[in-house]
Amino acid sequence: MTKPWTYLSLKAVFQYMDGNKRLKLNSHCPALRSAEISVPLNLQCLTLEKEKIVVNDVCYQVETKSHRIKTILDGRKQVRVEYLEIYDSSVIPKGLKFSPRNLDSGDLDFEKVFLFINRANFPLGELRVNISKTPNLKKYLAFTQKLIIFKTNFDREKAAWVRSILYDPKSPNIMLEQIKLSSNTTVTLIQNWKDNQKDIGTALTMQHEYWNVPLPDVEHMDLLNGKFAYFNDSVLR
Repeated sequence: MTKPWTYLSLKAVFQYMDGNKRLKLNSHCPALRSAEISVPLNLQCLTLEKEKIVVNDVCYQVETKSHRIKTILDGRKQVRVEYLEIYDSSVIPKGLKFSPRNLDSGDLDFEKVFLFINRANFPLGELRVNISKTPNLKKYLAFTQKLIIFKTNFDREKAAWVRSILYDPKSPNIMLEQIKLSSNTTVTLIQNWKDNQKDIGTALTMQHEYWNVPLPDVEHMDLLNGKFAYFNDSVLR
């Protein structure tokens, strides 16, 4: 006669089980639910949206009953994930903390998303933030090894925010997504990095689907004593 599995044995099995298989088992076997949700989920990618949650490319609908949001994350305390995208925080249950390696906070203010992240997990490998929604981004420069900045509504004020981050001595590797720097800003930035002895290897990358940044002119080369590497869709080192 086969002995039933103990609670600890079930937890050990769940620890190494595929995330989507665990979620399916959770929904079909209520007797195992307590043991399953007590073990942190380990996922490759997780996307949170208002009407759906995508786990490793599998989509789960978000239910709303009597003004209460019900999701596959209910009852959990911790989710470990390689790449986390949060486009709507209303689907996150109370008490849940994420431990991502890389994070995209979408069009949300990162200060609000920060509340759902396990503090022990910083610095992140990569953080993508909408500068138009996160005016206090400078407070979090030390929380990631690479910062990707994009924008929705871009004006002089937002441009000033971007420059202040680029000029900050604590800024990590940065990618500007759909944001173009003027020639004057680029020259000032190069001089700033020289004056502050920016760590060798620190990089600024500029990506835009419609343009390539031209090669630097003589003024740029003089600033770097002829040691400038390249602007090529586009990297500044």
